Amino acid sequence: MKKKSVQKTTVLGITISTTLNSMMKDTAKLPGELMGKAAELMPENDIPQIWIYDGADSNMDKPIKLTMSIPVEKNSVDHGKFSFYELPEFNCISELHHGPWDKLGETYQKLMPAIAQQGFTYTGMAREIYSVVDFENPENCVTEIQVEVK
Repeated sequence: MKKKSVQKTTVLGITISTTLNSMMKDTAKLPGELMGKAAELMPENDIPQIWIYDGADSNMDKPIKLTMSIPVEKNSVDHGKFSFYELPEFNCISELHHGPWDKLGETYQKLMPAIAQQGFTYTGMAREIYSVVDFENPENCVTEIQVEVK
């Protein structure tokens, strides 16, 4: 667990309303489409996606705002369903999760009490940065969890 400040970042992305239970169905092909659009903009770049969960907590059926994004240099060309955003500076507690995404909840379950014990308050915003994605061998995945605190 590490406290850090993430600088503001320009991203290309899309925001949807979903719940943690319906997220996989609601996102469908969007992550792949986003990567395709980012590859058009920066073909030699291998930057990980950033997913931002606004309002998520342990209630799996609570509506949340989910932003799927990838850092880019701003471009004035129309990108259809995707838009440019500037993610603001983000003060967070960061933890690396090694392994499959279906086990991310276990890392959150350890992280959230530790955050409270350190005297920080969760703001309701969390980010996941998918640094290593391996669909063939999910145990190789590396995801940085960033929980915004004040």
